[in-house]
Amino acid sequence: MMSPDELLDNYEGRVVPRRFIAGFVVLSYTISLIGAGSTLELINRRTGLKGIFNNSLLVGAAVTMGGVSIWSMHFVGNKAIYLGNGEQELQITFSTLFTVISFFVPIVVLLIAFITIGTSSIVSWIRVSLGGFLCGSAICGMHYLGNASIENYTCNYNIGYIVGSAIIAIAASIIALSAFFIFRSTWANTWWKRLLSALLLAGAVSGMHWCAAFGTEYTLISIKSGGGGEMSQEATAVVVICLAVGACLIIAGLAIFTTRKMNQAARRAQKITLGAAVFNKQGMILVDADGLIPSTIITDSFIPTSDKQPLTVAHPYFLWMFQVTRNWASLSRLMKQYAAQKELRMINNVSPTEEGGILFRSKFCLAAMRLAERLRGDLSAVGILWDEILPTGRPMASTVELEPYSEPASRISTKFRRNLDEKAAACEQQVGQGSLMFLVSWTQSERDEERLAMAGYRFAEVEHVSGIIASRMQIKSLRVSDKLYQMAEYVSQDKETGAHVRLGFFAIRARVNTSGFDVLVKTSARNILPSIHLSISELESWQMAIVSRFKGMSAVAMVQALEEITISTEREIAFISQLRIGINTLRASIQDPLMDDAILSAEVINLPGGQHNQSTLDTMLIFGTIAPIHSVINNPDYEYIPLSLFKTHQLVRMQESQLAFVQSVHHEFGSVLGEVSLSEERHREPVGHNVIAKLRKKAHRYTAEW
Repeated sequence: MMSPDELLDNYEGRVVPRRFIAGFVVLSYTISLIGAGSTLELINRRTGLKGIFNNSLLVGAAVTMGGVSIWSMHFVGNKAIYLGNGEQELQITFSTLFTVISFFVPIVVLLIAFITIGTSSIVSWIRVSLGGFLCGSAICGMHYLGNASIENYTCNYNIGYIVGSAIIAIAASIIALSAFFIFRSTWANTWWKRLLSALLLAGAVSGMHWCAAFGTEYTLISIKSGGGGEMSQEATAVVVICLAVGACLIIAGLAIFTTRKMNQAARRAQKITLGAAVFNKQGMILVDADGLIPSTIITDSFIPTSDKQPLTVAHPYFLWMFQVTRNWASLSRLMKQYAAQKELRMINNVSPTEEGGILFRSKFCLAAMRLAERLRGDLSAVGILWDEILPTGRPMASTVELEPYSEPASRISTKFRRNLDEKAAACEQQVGQGSLMFLVSWTQSERDEERLAMAGYRFAEVEHVSGIIASRMQIKSLRVSDKLYQMAEYVSQDKETGAHVRLGFFAIRARVNTSGFDVLVKTSARNILPSIHLSISELESWQMAIVSRFKGMSAVAMVQALEEITISTEREIAFISQLRIGINTLRASIQDPLMDDAILSAEVINLPGGQHNQSTLDTMLIFGTIAPIHSVINNPDYEYIPLSLFKTHQLVRMQESQLAFVQSVHHEFGSVLGEVSLSEERHREPVGHNVIAKLRKKAHRYTAEW
């Protein structure tokens, strides 16, 4: 073996022959893949441009890509370059200064690249292309800057390989990032698709490196005695190992975190849960990085009251919660006081029937407060309760599942499908082990969207995430996407202003296997009876006189009578024409024989017709009928709901009623607060230890749930 001086005499100023070690080539690509994979996982969880959470993910993604996928891959790849006959003195050594600079330069460039791409759910080809160009430039720049840190060789480059390596880096980066963000925007970014994007991105780094390496020759200029080169490469190897291990920990940590969240969602599906359905002006729904809506547990199970009534939209507790969410602004201060005192009460040992339901109702309010805190908002803006409860949880093994039709069908098959789906949903309601209620709200400004993004959420198209929400939250109701679209339009039910005169249809039927009645309403707005507007704002006396002639007639008979009536004045002729056209329009809208046989009521009905808490009343001429107990409406635009829920819909639109409701809540919860204060004064010392233990227990439970 030659001495260092002999090696220098033999190779100084000459190109030293080189070859590549396959094992290090494979290792370098693996290192790059680990870095690229962790980078895409971190980017996938970014929800906005502001906030500590999002900025931490941004910096982490730049470090894992620039420090692990590019920088570490480069130096592991250089370890694969075998110069001469393997003499240690001929191997590459690096300058510490340039090595450090080459570490930070790609990180800075990638920060700019990821900021340029942004976090929008809409893919911008200009942004993605510019980001891919910057990413490819960072790869190329780091490679040649890293080569500049070589102390004992001068690198000779082939211009063709330089151009080829740059094209590989930029093109592969653009393709990889485009694929990733397309998958991300459509929420089709399953793990194997993210892996595919990571393979492409790592291929951009490795492809560029080895293309450039084949076009590089090394001319020896000096030899450092004492094994300086070996020490330099060992130090670099330590840094590479630390970075790679860190990237692996990031991937493992995110995988564990995601699995834990999925398990939590599965556990919540077996309980009574409250979710937040937040929509923006484009109708997109708020979800976290895993595609789930914010949710929290109200209670483990619902204990029926003395009447054995299960938790449905007709239950008095639900109707109370329905009203309380429409009055958050008037009750938020009271609820915050109650939440502060709640920890001091031994309420869990009291039967719900003895408390008149205050235990369950207070847990609902506390769950709403937790959602408001999670969304970094106020209780007054957390949302209003949607008028449906969705069953959740896995059904029993003996349950026969009825799958919805996916093929387009005719009008007749649509009716049949709706009947089938209603029966299937009823079956699922019975076998579902949990229940999911929704607080529905809408963002009012871009500031609201920024606040939610800083909290770790982002908006997605309903069609892209409805399947994720349904499967991971184990929602057993059919057509979950339709339910979400209904929620998105929920606010439109309160947008009508001004008084109207309507022709309406009031169909009532007895409920099966339970007490009470159902009433027919519009599916899109369950606070409204099937009705149409007449082009008048109020009924005058002469118009009432005309209508009174037909009281007690069926809709069909009234139309015939209107066609045969003889009236001389033009205004009477115009009004008669409006009535006839209106009745026919209503019959065509409902498309059910029940409407044809419905009888015109002897009384004119006044129903709330304005916005929430406004006293505007609509005048309605009612055709009424009692439907058979097993009748099913065959029109998807209408459905039956409990009469008690319909009444509550009307109450929340009446200001006087809601003032009385708010006063009753203040009285009920205020009396509880008074009892707590008195109990604290009497038992201050012995309660202290119990308070600490209870707080610790609840803190542990809330931490586990979050």
